[in-house]
Amino acid sequence: MHLFLEQVSKHYQGRVIFEAVSGRIALHDSFVVTGPNGSGKSTLLKILCGLLRPTSGTVRMEQGGRELKPEERKYRIGFVSPEINLYDRLTALENLAFFTAARGLPVRRSVIVDLLEKLQLKDSLDQPVGQFSSGMKQRMKLACAVLHEPPVLVLDEPGSNLDDRGKQLFENTIRAQRQKGIVVIATNEPGEVEKFGQKVLHLGRAPGGPDQKGPPGGI
Repeated sequence: MHLFLEQVSKHYQGRVIFEAVSGRIALHDSFVVTGPNGSGKSTLLKILCGLLRPTSGTVRMEQGGRELKPEERKYRIGFVSPEINLYDRLTALENLAFFTAARGLPVRRSVIVDLLEKLQLKDSLDQPVGQFSSGMKQRMKLACAVLHEPPVLVLDEPGSNLDDRGKQLFENTIRAQRQKGIVVIATNEPGEVEKFGQKVLHLGRAPGGPDQKGPPGGI
């Protein structure tokens, strides 16, 4: 599995958000996008996920040496973002059952319950999500993102609204994801950049590709 950024630029109403970003993200990579607010971190992640089109440049995904079509890419990505909304009137179990069915997957209560247990939400599975704390909702978004066991997990500001226990759950998920696939994280928290940034792209600087930490061979 590989993700390729090829001269990706985004302009909005005449303003350059970022320009000519290029790089390669390979299997087992943890790729962090950082930079000040307004530098385009969330925008770049949405482009990676196929939710926004770049002004210029391309994003490609390859698996097994074959380039995937855009409609194939979306089934291989799990996305956590502050902008994703859950259904407040539905319970945790009902939300995950809905998103499972929406992906065309069989709804198995045991699988959903196991996932909620891993994210320490099992005791609240029959509680309406509208009654959840912000940290519980963040964990629910993670549950929705990993339901289909995607090879690519994309996390926008994953540590927001989380206490220490919630941050540890996300950290465990990130480390497990790296063992089997790719993780892309947007954050401006220095601790998260240091902890997860095997490869780091600094937006809001001179145009160019990702800086690399660790052994060569990924960019």
